[in-house]
Amino acid sequence: MNTRNITNSEMVVMKVVWKKKTCTAAAIVDEVSKNSKWHFRTIKTLLRNLVNKKIVGYTIDENDSRVYHYFPLVKEEDYLRLERQQFVDMYYDGNISTMVASFLKDAKISKNDVKELKEVLERCIEKKDEKE
Repeated sequence: MNTRNITNSEMVVMKVVWKKKTCTAAAIVDEVSKNSKWHFRTIKTLLRNLVNKKIVGYTIDENDSRVYHYFPLVKEEDYLRLERQQFVDMYYDGNISTMVASFLKDAKISKNDVKELKEVLERCIEKKDEKE
């Protein structure tokens, strides 16, 4: 899967498919239309693009052959993991500590954020220790 082929517009549709797990095109159009003014044909084109890219699959309704039920072929977490890795590789030469440091330098971080980040790092260290 090359996630760089998923456009920002297609991601709007993909988020609905991930959220609903299985749904009709009408349900996707309804959900996307809540936050956009896209024409239903635009939304259906984006959905068709995702099907052609094998990111979304579908089945045809047993009772009505005009109704398609769409479902994700790619898990959301798998997609996000790959996107994160590609981001770190492209912009930070694969160096995650440089990325985190640059984000922290530019961010306004509360004491609570710092506490949460410390907990995340501690869990990462524990996982590494368990594997060794």
